[in-house]
Amino acid sequence: MKETLKNKFSTDLNKSLLATLTRYFPPIEFNEALIDVVNVLMDGLSRGDVYINMREIPKNLELKYKGWPSFHKKVLLESGWTKGDKSPIVLNGELISWRRTHNEIKETIHKILVRNQSINKLSKEFPVRINSKNLKHLNIQQIEAVNLVESEQIILLSGGPGTGKTSTILQMLLQALTKNRTLVIAMAAPTGKAAKKLKDTIQVGIEDFEDTLKDKLSNIPSKTLHKWLEAGPNGFRRNSKRLLNLDLIVVDEMSMVDLSTINGLLDSLPKSCQIILVGDPDQLLPIGSGGIWQILHDKGTKTNFQSNSVKLTKSYRNKGDIALLRNTLKDRGVDAFWDLLSMKEDSSNTSHYLSSLKSIPDKVVSTLFNYRKKLKELTANCINYIPTEAWQSSMNEINQSVEIIKLFKFIDNLLILCPQKYGPWGVKKIHEFLLGNKFEEEVHKWEQGTPIMARSNQPEIGLANGDVGIIIGNGKKRRFLFNVFSEEQRLVTRLINPSRLNMYDAAYAMTIHKAQGSEADQVLLLWPSTSKFTEDNTLKNFYSDDNEKRMLYTAITRAKKQLLVITNKEEDY
Repeated sequence: MKETLKNKFSTDLNKSLLATLTRYFPPIEFNEALIDVVNVLMDGLSRGDVYINMREIPKNLELKYKGWPSFHKKVLLESGWTKGDKSPIVLNGELISWRRTHNEIKETIHKILVRNQSINKLSKEFPVRINSKNLKHLNIQQIEAVNLVESEQIILLSGGPGTGKTSTILQMLLQALTKNRTLVIAMAAPTGKAAKKLKDTIQVGIEDFEDTLKDKLSNIPSKTLHKWLEAGPNGFRRNSKRLLNLDLIVVDEMSMVDLSTINGLLDSLPKSCQIILVGDPDQLLPIGSGGIWQILHDKGTKTNFQSNSVKLTKSYRNKGDIALLRNTLKDRGVDAFWDLLSMKEDSSNTSHYLSSLKSIPDKVVSTLFNYRKKLKELTANCINYIPTEAWQSSMNEINQSVEIIKLFKFIDNLLILCPQKYGPWGVKKIHEFLLGNKFEEEVHKWEQGTPIMARSNQPEIGLANGDVGIIIGNGKKRRFLFNVFSEEQRLVTRLINPSRLNMYDAAYAMTIHKAQGSEADQVLLLWPSTSKFTEDNTLKNFYSDDNEKRMLYTAITRAKKQLLVITNKEEDY
């Protein structure tokens, strides 16, 4: 067996997996075409695809055996690996999946359906103040979502960027509070960045509210899901035996939420808790664990939630050619997107450049140099406004001076996005260009003004995976500056000793996955053909149609004002 299977798998993990399967689930008939099935399933899981449609020929894998899918389906059925509830693989029509993940999804949907009850028990103690003045800026779909707060235990609110999801959330919260101001409400998101963004947007939206409601809405805590669930090395400390004391929770950026986290949340909430789930089903799937939000919007599943789901379609952002490209991609697919991009002329908010894979494109170089220079200047300006005593401890809160606010606003002005970490236009190559070939081993040499990204959740210092800060100071005064929410839900700036941060990366550029939940005035997307360079610089096909569509959609919808897409010249194909 070992000799037969040698070098026929895409990864060592896949080899080990098949060895385990054949040991614990001895096939009735073994055929080496099962190697292809395992590779296809594992490749899909690496992108977050739980269900693989066998009618689609895998573009990003070289199949070892001909006859896909009819031959492979026959081999799979003859192996016995799809027979019975304890078999390792599920075959449902043309769809295949790992049974363990399939069962987790069924369990999750069941948990949601159990909670999917109509409600009519909000207190009438306070008069309803939702009137035409409050709702005049909302469209029909948004008003429909607001009205669901009075009747539905579970609400699914979906829509693309700029469709007014956060404005709708605010009015939904207002609707709940005007009926019962004693409600204990929480807001959550999968990343610290998304949780902060939700909180910030709500703060801006309540400026004209009456003081009592304004105070109540302003004090609603917004944290990462892992922080709410008190995640630790041994799992979630919040669970069915130690419930969260909440009457209503809003979960934003649901497209990024994995199965483990949503199950943990459902287990930790009282049965009476109203749940508002919000997100964009067209964005990227969470890697390795399946996208429950996308599955909830599949035709077969969505029929269970027709009465309590609202999709926002009117866009208030991404105007002009950004909107045109987004809509073309969403409605007509990847090929139509690339055709449109190659044919249209540059406009005020979109541009397309061709460049050689042999070097970082000139447009990226000039943008990065200007960005880096300005970051250094703004960071240096902040030092004068940090008191001397703040540098003497491992972590200190400092006043948010005008200079610090200006610095963080500038950091958020630009996103340079790559589909992958490695390769000529990968995140690593861009950071090598700016910080040197040994930048990963020489983090202590990264200079003041270098943006950094936290790579782990550290609630003890207020940081979540994905939070972006900046290096400030030199020598013994070298510190990291981050904006975080305090326990009192105030946005504060913390000066943190580098020794306190477990893991972090440079953040001049980031993968599209890492950019989910972010926005920027200007987005530069580097897209090297339709192939992937692995860590050892070997080339292999990377994008399936659905994955390419989701990656492009997620990338271009990060742009608020300007989008630049850079692809490689034909000489590089």
